[in-house]
Amino acid sequence: MNTENQLVVIPLEQLIAILESFFNRFRDEQNAPYNSHADDIKKLYTRNEVAAILKVTPNTVSRYRKKKLLHGTWMNGVWRFNEKELNRFLNQRVK
Repeated sequence: MNTENQLVVIPLEQLIAILESFFNRFRDEQNAPYNSHADDIKKLYTRNEVAAILKVTPNTVSRYRKKKLLHGTWMNGVWRFNEKELNRFLNQRVK
């Protein structure tokens, strides 16, 4: 059996389907949202930016995240919140 590394080429659509399947399984295991539509993410906010928008402390934003009221993504050592998710949270609070 040949043990050398081999290069495998697959179509982009198939790669996207494989990655989405992986992330969907990961999301189900972690009970966290995964947005596969990159066009929906226009801006990412830090915890401090979200706190300023909501006029609360950064610790309150962390509590919202831990209670799964506001979903975020851990990126490069900080929590990030996308604009669509923040708008969803704001609309929920207004109702």
